[in-house]
Amino acid sequence: MTTVAASLFRRLSPVYGIFAALLIATVVLVGALVAGYGALTESAWNLGAASTSKWFVASIAIMLGPVFLRRYVAFGVTRRQFLGGGLLFGLGSAGAFALLSLAGFGVERLVYGAAGLMPGLTETLPVHSAGTAIAVLVRAFLIYLAHFCSGWLIGAGFHRFGPFGGLLLIAPSLLPALGSELAFGTEWSPIGTATVAGVQLPFPVSALLTTVLVVAGFATVYAFGRAVAISGKIS
Repeated sequence: MTTVAASLFRRLSPVYGIFAALLIATVVLVGALVAGYGALTESAWNLGAASTSKWFVASIAIMLGPVFLRRYVAFGVTRRQFLGGGLLFGLGSAGAFALLSLAGFGVERLVYGAAGLMPGLTETLPVHSAGTAIAVLVRAFLIYLAHFCSGWLIGAGFHRFGPFGGLLLIAPSLLPALGSELAFGTEWSPIGTATVAGVQLPFPVSALLTTVLVVAGFATVYAFGRAVAISGKIS
């Protein structure tokens, strides 16, 4: 499983690197333009990086079943090994982007402070203590993992049931991703709480609900991957 995960990282790390570089450059440019010619009132990193990164991770995961499963099996990897390696790859991807998210907030805070932009912010930056840094890291990791899970589910659904069945499964496949958004909330102030039917969810409950959805999602991916037919010429 670790060999499969390492192989996936070797194949896809250039894509991750290019995406991260473009993301950082875009956020820096847009943030500088807004700060120079307008009024920067909230975190440019949060606006530019959060949504973009999680759906990028999901798009990568969509390819695992349709693109990679058959190729790896053709070279002697068992389905179980591939699925386990894919899970490790997902955990690593979520962890890497969570660290990138946390680092971005930390650098942004230093830049805003040095540039004298802090008094003009109407939203508190999420990282201002060790406790909030841990909360941001865990929250980002679980949200990225949930989106990875949903992406893999979508790809596995199309791979297992074809185009029509896959279309029908898109909505339920999005449950881990949308559930994580609902549990944690799409806003980062205050950290770790969200309103669900008027009820404020504490951080541990949000984390637990997201974890349950992710575990159920990966169990479904495993079931789809074990049952999908693998045939045809390997190119």
